[in-house]
Amino acid sequence: MIIMFIYDSIIQLLPLIKKYLGLHFFFIYTHNFRGGSAVNSMLSQLNKCSLFNHLSAGDVEKLLKGIAFNIKSYKRNEVIFSPLRPVDTLGIILRGAVDAQKLLASGKVITVSRRFPYDLIADASIFAAIDCYPSTVSACENSHVWLINKTELLKLFARDNMLMLKFLESVSNRALALSNAIELFSLRSVGAKIAHFLTMEQGRQKSSTITLLFSKKSLAEQLNVSRPTLSRELKKMQRGGIISCNKRTISILDQSKLLELRDQ
Repeated sequence: MIIMFIYDSIIQLLPLIKKYLGLHFFFIYTHNFRGGSAVNSMLSQLNKCSLFNHLSAGDVEKLLKGIAFNIKSYKRNEVIFSPLRPVDTLGIILRGAVDAQKLLASGKVITVSRRFPYDLIADASIFAAIDCYPSTVSACENSHVWLINKTELLKLFARDNMLMLKFLESVSNRALALSNAIELFSLRSVGAKIAHFLTMEQGRQKSSTITLLFSKKSLAEQLNVSRPTLSRELKKMQRGGIISCNKRTISILDQSKLLELRDQ
């Protein structure tokens, strides 16, 4: 009876906690936690993330017992991490999508990457020797993000060594992605940038028919070109018989010409 009274009292205080902390959900996952169906549904999908994909949904639930974390919802364009905030939290996208953007000295903002459900956020920076996040991460659509402080994350690593190995793998993959991004930005022609992007996606999707997970406007931002310039170059590549486009689907028709364009 006393436990239920305490639990009900906490539930009644949650609106005040959310008001002052700005959290939509906040809890320490304990054996007796009674989450809402939406929260439980999202948590049950955590093993789709590379960090937890060696575990079943039940094993993830057991692993998280006694670990403090929160799930926060973000509206479109709402900032999740910024260079003004100390680096202390790792995120996993549960629903929606987010953009990592960098402000250049010229004042121009470029989209470094777009991430989707079950992708990690800030994995490359949370243990770096820096004070604040190196880029701005914001929701590009309404999103839910699982957030955990680095101290609690270290507790998880101590409980499951495979979790630490998978985290290191993620950081390594992020470093490779950064290397590819640098190579992309070093290319001078728009055609070469598009060809580089398409060959990378061809390898990732293991298909010559590539499905864009974002709009062509977002693709233009990632390639650091204007939307009209991207459209003109795509049409030029279609006329040359290199690719064919249909909304968010791009089919590679001539692999040799595409590679030739990439290597110009």
